Amino acid sequence: MDKKMEDLSLKKRGLQILFAIVLIFAITLLLLSIKGEKSLCMGSAVTVEELETRWAGEYKLFLPGTIGAININTANQETLESLPGVGKKLAKEIITYREKNGLFHGTEEIINVPGIGVKKLNAMKEYIIAE
Repeated sequence: MDKKMEDLSLKKRGLQILFAIVLIFAITLLLLSIKGEKSLCMGSAVTVEELETRWAGEYKLFLPGTIGAININTANQETLESLPGVGKKLAKEIITYREKNGLFHGTEEIINVPGIGVKKLNAMKEYIIAE
């Protein structure tokens, strides 16, 4: 009988410790929510406008009318990278070509830049000008 009483006493003590831990956790959550902490926040509600703003910075959308015409004779590295199919390497190639050969006389001349073929020219044609 002593063994049973000892086991019950240990179980009771374990439950008391577990209850204390749960109570401390619940109080901590309550205090954090009252304080306005977001450390335990799983996510937050966002508006469509907030998403558009975030995505505009992270992803470039190439839809007709969303960017103005880019002058390939004066555009800098970052501006050239905003063109469809143009990354850092290709933007550098465009600038290097422009420095070696002078200004582009027409938008089709960009096809002479290494790495730009007919497919890339067609993808960016409506976004570029050569003035």
